[in-house]
Amino acid sequence: MNPSTTATGIALAARSRRGERAAGRDGRKPVELPHLVTHDLRHFYASALIAGGASVKQVQMDLGHASAVITLRIYAHLWPGEEDRTRSVTDALAGARRAGCGQVAVVADEIAGQTV
Repeated sequence: MNPSTTATGIALAARSRRGERAAGRDGRKPVELPHLVTHDLRHFYASALIAGGASVKQVQMDLGHASAVITLRIYAHLWPGEEDRTRSVTDALAGARRAGCGQVAVVADEIAGQTV
């Protein structure tokens, strides 16, 4: 569905045109914003949850998906994979080695909830 043909899309476009005309009358330059729809905010919210460490089940429940499979079909690429976890642990260990041997276990515990 094209957002510019929905009732909401038409109303937003009309409001935008009114704002541009008002800005022009006042001698101001209209603000240029990217085209966003409410579904974009939903994707942003899901991405923020995942980046914050939310589980698949939590994101599924928050978004109201019928199953975790639906959530994973859409957002699987945003969850860190095994390579990301391995890289994080390796980077932490390398950084801890530079800081001193006594800190290795402490730093490793803090990375992605994994204990090395």
